[in-house]
Amino acid sequence: MKFYSKFAAALGVASLSAMASAGPLSDYNLILFGDLNTNSNVKVYGQAVIGGDLKSSGEFGSHLTDSAFNATNNVEVIGNVNSPNLTIQNGYLGYGGTKTIGNLNCNESGLPQNSCVRALDDVTAVSDKLDSFYDVLSAESDFYRSFGLTGDVSGTTLSYGGLATDLVVFNIAGADLFANNANWQLNFGNAANVVINVSGTNLSNPGSVNLSGSGFTNSTYSNILWNFYDATSLNLGNGWKGNVLAVDADVKIMNDIDGSLAAKSYTGSGQIHHYYWDYTPPETEVPEPSILILLMAGLGMLGLGRLRRRQ
Repeated sequence: MKFYSKFAAALGVASLSAMASAGPLSDYNLILFGDLNTNSNVKVYGQAVIGGDLKSSGEFGSHLTDSAFNATNNVEVIGNVNSPNLTIQNGYLGYGGTKTIGNLNCNESGLPQNSCVRALDDVTAVSDKLDSFYDVLSAESDFYRSFGLTGDVSGTTLSYGGLATDLVVFNIAGADLFANNANWQLNFGNAANVVINVSGTNLSNPGSVNLSGSGFTNSTYSNILWNFYDATSLNLGNGWKGNVLAVDADVKIMNDIDGSLAAKSYTGSGQIHHYYWDYTPPETEVPEPSILILLMAGLGMLGLGRLRRRQ
């Protein structure tokens, strides 16, 4: 039976890759189910959707240079907007509540000044979209948490030396991740994507944890997802490398995130850079028909071989 289980597992991994498609974090740089409340000017490079209030100075859409983003709501705020200084680099900010804005800059070419903030046409539609994002991202988080293809954690090194070319995960306790003076290294082998599952509800970086070791580079940020599946409070300290999935957490950071963020709320300062998580697990783990045929053929050949040996 060992061969059967190994064969099925290998085909399951193959089908996973074939059926994966991009999800919300491939389109949105910032997804919040509550408030954005920073104590200084926040800069979000890509699209943003905010389920609560925007209570911050900020700049949005600085890297939305494609014409497809022109004249569209690239920032959607279901609640109120209260901003001393607000810059919209491309398109509009749409809001569902009230707005109080001190200085407003509208930088899309041809768009009149003070015209890039407008009421949402359909607040319910944006709210429903955000609800669906929560369901999808929560399901993704649960999937990654239970994913069986894992790498090794040794000291402050995350390393995988297997044959996977699609996805590999690491599992680590938050207390270990945020240990004092930790300088993490990452090696996910030939896998295209890596998820780092982090346990713990109230997590805080003491300020001496660094992600500056090998494996954390500009070329890999889009391929890294931190899955804080238990977190309700998450302080990332002075900066973070890779995408952050923490749908139930109040997230705080005092510098930049090199990746997209999905969280309950966001406070602090810094920039959210335009690296996107383009991988989403399949809706079902049932293999594609061609793979099922291959599996059945393989099992049939094994059965025929055993029958011949008995004769």
